[in-house]
Amino acid sequence: MSRIVHISRSLALLAVLVMFGGVAVAPAMAAIITYNFSGTVNFVGNNLTPPTPAPFNTGALNNLTGTMTVDNSDGTSGGVIGTYTIQNINLQIGTYSATFGPGGGLVTIRNGNGGGAGGDRFLVTADVDGPNAGNRAPGAFTINLRGPASGPGNVFTTDALPNPAPSVSSFTNRNIFRLQFGNGNGDNRAVQGFLTSLTAVPLPPAMILFGVGLVALIGLGAGGLRNLRLPQA
Repeated sequence: MSRIVHISRSLALLAVLVMFGGVAVAPAMAAIITYNFSGTVNFVGNNLTPPTPAPFNTGALNNLTGTMTVDNSDGTSGGVIGTYTIQNINLQIGTYSATFGPGGGLVTIRNGNGGGAGGDRFLVTADVDGPNAGNRAPGAFTINLRGPASGPGNVFTTDALPNPAPSVSSFTNRNIFRLQFGNGNGDNRAVQGFLTSLTAVPLPPAMILFGVGLVALIGLGAGGLRNLRLPQA
């Protein structure tokens, strides 16, 4: 009997730990948004194309794909401009891959409805690392999306990090991505194009249900053990 009671208490304690662990973890998970993006290259700077040691060309074989993870805690106040820290970014253009660099990065959201001129903006600036191209090292990767300058059709109503992400077709004023390369002497080159998609990746429902289901199963198991009775002698 004592063994059953011990198991029951252990399961009950585990259930409490899981529930309180869920309370502690949920806000951290909610503070992260992952974006997937893709685009098409329409310009390659001099010395970044073959036969120099560089992999870039325009066309489908050099399309952009990437993902970035962003903390949705706003670094500013006021409701017009929101700044959000990029935690990680990875991108690929054709066969060329770049990863998050030590210089960090920011996503800036501008709510044009909040006042001022210039319309709504979704701006990404990130330091990236990767192989040299055309004897130049990669530096900044940027995305510059701008909505209508004024009037109806504005993209944002707040400066919050958008989830879900707006359609890239909403940014009718500007749609540019750029990967810049430099040699340290101000002689910079860039590969650039336009985004074709930007999507926020939600937390998979299976992961959300897993925590709830685990707590429920543990609770049922503990309750079932409490109801067990040993045969009378």
